Amino acid sequence: MYEHPEFGFTDVKVGADAVLGGIGQGLELTRDWFTEERLMIGARTIGAAERALELAVDWAKTRVQGGTRIFDHQLIQGMIADSVAEIAVNRALTHQVAWEFDQADPADLARRKTLHAKAATVKLAASEASNRIADRAVQILGGRGYMRENAVERLWRELRVDRIWEGTSEIQRVVIANEVDKRGLSGVLGFSGVTETEQSWARIPALAL
Repeated sequence: MYEHPEFGFTDVKVGADAVLGGIGQGLELTRDWFTEERLMIGARTIGAAERALELAVDWAKTRVQGGTRIFDHQLIQGMIADSVAEIAVNRALTHQVAWEFDQADPADLARRKTLHAKAATVKLAASEASNRIADRAVQILGGRGYMRENAVERLWRELRVDRIWEGTSEIQRVVIANEVDKRGLSGVLGFSGVTETEQSWARIPALAL
C-alpha cells in the first residue's frame, strides 16, 4: 500500500551543503517527482491495456456464436480497432515525454514546469484510455469477463484507481490548462529536444490536412 507520510522536525539545523534543490524550491522537487510518477502510470496503464486487449482478441478468435467467430462481427472489430489505436497513440506519447524529461536541463525551471504539464497529459490520456480498453475487453468476453478467475476482470478493476491517485483526471486537466494559460499551447504540444527544423518537418502532415 502506498502512503504519503508527513515528517515534522523540531530544533533541527541543516547545513547549506545538505539542501536539496534550493531554499524555497521544495515545490519544484515535488513537481519533478509527480512528473516521473505520472509517466510511470502512463507506461503501466497502457501495458495493462495491451494485456487486456490480447486476452480479448484471443477470446474473440475462438468464441463461436451462430456458427461464426465473434471476432468476425463488425461491432467486435470496432472495439478492437479503437483499442489498438488508443494503445499505439498513448504508447508513443509516453515514450516521447519520457525522452524529453530525460533530455531536459534540470536547471531550466520553465522547461520543468512544462514537462510537468506534459506528464499530466500522459497520465490523463493513458489512464482514461486504458479504462476504456479494459471495459471493452470485459464486454468482448461477456459474462466471463466479469468473473474473478479471468484476468480482464482484475485489470478492469485495478486500472480504475489510475484515474484517481497521483492526481485525479480532473486535477490533470487543471494542470494542463494552467500551463497553456501561463506559457502557451506550443510548449505542451511541442517536441522539445529536437531542432526547430525537425519540428517543422514533423508538423507538415498535420498542416497538409
